[in-house]
Amino acid sequence: MRRFVFGLALAVGLAAGARAQDLSDVTRYVFVPNRASADVAVIDTARDAVVARLPVGRVPHQVAVSDALGVLVASNMADDTVSIVDLRGGGTVATLKLDRSPEHMELAPSGDLVAVSNIEGGSVSLVFLVEKREIARIEGLHEPHNMTFSPDGRYLYVANLGADFVSMVDVAQAKVVREIPVGEPRLVAYAGTGDDYQGIVNVTATPDRRLGFAAFGEGDVMAVLDLRTGRQIRTIRLGELPWRAYATADGRYMIVPDNGDGTVSVVSVADLREVARLRGGEDMTGVNTAWFETTAFVISRGEEKLHVLDLVGMRNAGEIPLPGTPETGVTTPDGAKVYVALSSTDQVAVIDARTRRLVKLIDGVGDEPWGTFMVGSLNYCH
Repeated sequence: MRRFVFGLALAVGLAAGARAQDLSDVTRYVFVPNRASADVAVIDTARDAVVARLPVGRVPHQVAVSDALGVLVASNMADDTVSIVDLRGGGTVATLKLDRSPEHMELAPSGDLVAVSNIEGGSVSLVFLVEKREIARIEGLHEPHNMTFSPDGRYLYVANLGADFVSMVDVAQAKVVREIPVGEPRLVAYAGTGDDYQGIVNVTATPDRRLGFAAFGEGDVMAVLDLRTGRQIRTIRLGELPWRAYATADGRYMIVPDNGDGTVSVVSVADLREVARLRGGEDMTGVNTAWFETTAFVISRGEEKLHVLDLVGMRNAGEIPLPGTPETGVTTPDGAKVYVALSSTDQVAVIDARTRRLVKLIDGVGDEPWGTFMVGSLNYCH
């Protein structure tokens, strides 16, 4: 493995320091799950340097952080577990066994409950962070992917990657109460169809959680849902094989990479219609908006670059080549910087959003960084 000796020594040293280090001031840090080194790197955004490495389970896919409780949760796909880490210096305080391949997570508005999608198990686990235990498991889902809570936390909307509908879960009852079709309803849901079928990746909420946008890859459409009631408001036609919607922090637009034809659809939230379709790239894994929401950085994994979109003029505004394979990124809450995980070079790239330039590469992150997370930002995973 690349830089194994150096990386192991750094991981041991940082992990030892992390047990006594108080990381509870969570708003200043970027958290980076490393799939091959089984840890989460902590980057101080004031210095753009790694200050800790937190050991978790094998192949951590995503992290979630409860600011209210001061804990970090990592989903460990190879172990079928989640690790709960005390960020005030207590290290891992619980490891919970869940269903097969826990992957994506969503924190409830209350901050004390996290939903975990077990993609291979076809279920979602509800984990109560105060008692550090799984309190319910909702089964009968179809490759559950990303999830979104309603504004009051009463409902959980589950995107089924292996189906053409969204599952609406009553959280208190821990059961599916409605299946919301996207596009043309079908008699039989698709389940376990493999990588060739792309159902629904995510239900992306507006920042106020009032509306949810669910793109259906195979149908080239996106449904707009009222997250308070589960009512479908509209269906919007997009480009080919839309991946998922990404919200701007001001709630004005939803930006959708269309991986089938290499375009990017920009949808107005106010008008619920596509207002622009711009040039994108190959294998687009995410979109980060920044600098007063004037700029979008579209991550092209296939081309190892960022495509820059000017959201004021609705035009393509250049490209930023990267030295490795980008996974996903996160924008700082002030919109000034974007951090992008580079899995092939074990680095995190720092983008200056105002100048639209790569300004730093952070080393010592870990092996195969898979994403980035910040409290107070619009986080996502792939």
